[in-house]
Amino acid sequence: MSNEIIENERNKYKKTYTEMMFAYDDLRQMLDEKEINKRTFINKVDTLKEYIAFLDDLEKESKKDKGFFSKLLKSEKNIDDKIYKYLTNNKKIDIEKLEKCRQCKCRNCVKECTMNGCLNCKEKEFVYECNKEDAFLAKSDDTVTLYNGDEKYLFNVAGYLVEKDEDGNFSRYVYLIDSKDYDNQHILRYSKFKGEESYDSVIVDDKQDELVRINDKFIELGLKV
Repeated sequence: MSNEIIENERNKYKKTYTEMMFAYDDLRQMLDEKEINKRTFINKVDTLKEYIAFLDDLEKESKKDKGFFSKLLKSEKNIDDKIYKYLTNNKKIDIEKLEKCRQCKCRNCVKECTMNGCLNCKEKEFVYECNKEDAFLAKSDDTVTLYNGDEKYLFNVAGYLVEKDEDGNFSRYVYLIDSKDYDNQHILRYSKFKGEESYDSVIVDDKQDELVRINDKFIELGLKV
């Protein structure tokens, strides 16, 4: 049973580990250190690599405990405890994020990144498409709760649009779809300051020009709703 626990953990991340290690090795050979540092998912691959090595060592230890049934029960509990202690919250976040990174355009991109894709990518998303100049589309399974007076609305995030202006400043827009009313869709400007998140209208002076432009950009980068 103890080895089964370890094997289940390894199988859970087997595909992610294999795919991300190939990407990891390729990028390390083709990018300089400055560019590597922009690809923060590489550090997360290191976290997963260390976890797999930890599981391998744990398996070797558990084989020494085989013999009596009572020892097996004790070994099983010890392994659960050791895995629980090893997988700190930060390690879990890194490893779970790699499940998104597997789908990310940045994973195999060897071009110098002008968009800081990894640094601009939130926990529950991945870069779906990037023009490699001034905009990328991120897909997400995140949800957003907004209020109209006392009434609460839960929205699914269809995607985030991140744009960079001529001065190098980044803006983030979110495409929201009401979880109960598909026709209730909104494009809003997203910002975060001192931990406070804001969702603001992109309509300026009752003119729809900016809204239309951003919507077109979402479509151009492949968003389908």
